[in-house]
Amino acid sequence: MAQGLANKEIATELGISTETARTHAAAILSGLGVENRTEATATYLRWSPRLDRAEVVLARPAIAVLPIPATGAKAAPLLAQALARELTSLLSRWCHFPVIAHAATRDPRGLGDTTAEIGARLGARFLVDGALTCWRQRWRLTMHVVDASTSRLVWTEHLDLTPRRWFATQDQVCARLVASAYPRLIAAVHPPLASDSPGDLPAWQLTHVGFALHESRDRNANQRAHDTFTAAITRDPTSSLAHYGRGLSAYDALLNQWAPAGPALDRLAADADRCLTLAPDRAEGHFLAARHLQARGKHDRAPPLLRSAIAANPSFAPAYALLGQTLLLTGLPDEGLTRMRQACRLDPRSFVTGLAVAHFARREYRETIDAVTAAIAVNPRYPFARALAAAATWLAGDRVAARRHASDLVALAPRFSPREFARTFGERVDAVHRLTSALTRALGRPARVSAASGSSSAG
Repeated sequence: MAQGLANKEIATELGISTETARTHAAAILSGLGVENRTEATATYLRWSPRLDRAEVVLARPAIAVLPIPATGAKAAPLLAQALARELTSLLSRWCHFPVIAHAATRDPRGLGDTTAEIGARLGARFLVDGALTCWRQRWRLTMHVVDASTSRLVWTEHLDLTPRRWFATQDQVCARLVASAYPRLIAAVHPPLASDSPGDLPAWQLTHVGFALHESRDRNANQRAHDTFTAAITRDPTSSLAHYGRGLSAYDALLNQWAPAGPALDRLAADADRCLTLAPDRAEGHFLAARHLQARGKHDRAPPLLRSAIAANPSFAPAYALLGQTLLLTGLPDEGLTRMRQACRLDPRSFVTGLAVAHFARREYRETIDAVTAAIAVNPRYPFARALAAAATWLAGDRVAARRHASDLVALAPRFSPREFARTFGERVDAVHRLTSALTRALGRPARVSAASGSSSAG
């Protein structure tokens, strides 16, 4: 089950009937106190008591999060301490590297003067360090990871946030930092991962590295995610989860216009079909098939597939979010917003942009701006978020902010085309028409998007 095998495949491997395999799988889920296979696998990987697995994990290079100095605001030291504790907790959940307990790192000055000395005292190869500088309404968080064995900088990142935005998005900031840093740590230990060869990582581990890269919403990271998922599929062609991840990267390439629409659609369709073939009883294939319909502008045909995904896994938040969007775009605003709220309840960190789209479909531009601003704070290199922000601020009457967002979009994605976006997602859909028309004006280009013809009554 942890390898992503469907009941039929488990039955074949064990020489039992599919019904018996299904019964055993249900008993395992019940025994672990979880609702689906994804949760069961995560529980198994995190809590498996086998001594050999513990020894394997503890033999790997360790990570230590050092205290983060903070200056400029009364609350800053407490916030920095909470940040260090949260980063330690999140890094621990990824399970590949052992993580030194937060309490052991409280006084790094007493551990040595150099990076190598601190690392040696803590028994950690990778040291996560940083600083929080607060100045009036601008707070800058700078983070980096140093390889203590070589004093080489492995990863660095900085974020600029207002105090209000910091309190609203601290969890998302931590998740983004970990998702951004972890692949660099993996690459530092397994150099082949950064080249064409996946090194010695098994398929399931490559798959999760791919998901970490995909979370960055960055063009280069998305391409690396695609390549990593492909490497996982090469190792294990039956991994439905790797096909699902590669399908997501194809969709993001399409949404942000990082790749030509035709090939991206073909890749998305192929991975959706493969997911459905490998695991027809799981949610991922139904979700990807619905994404493919959405990406072809056939929003009204997606809901049945998404309802099937939710039936297969009632905790599968992406299906709720996409169902909410498609319902909003096809004239069912009340149920659409309900589904979006359900998605946010299941995963409040991941669907800020989706919630912004929902408000945009309902013509709630101020709420759109609030949500998309939060999304940009977490992923400032996400082109679609910039496009949505430009359109929403333009329609809200803030031309200066709209042109600023449009300028940021051009800097991130110089070839982003509102006309291409409309052709892909349905130029006769009201919300798509409003978005692309407003974005075209914010970009200072002639408005040439065709008028919507009432196929949606959003808002």
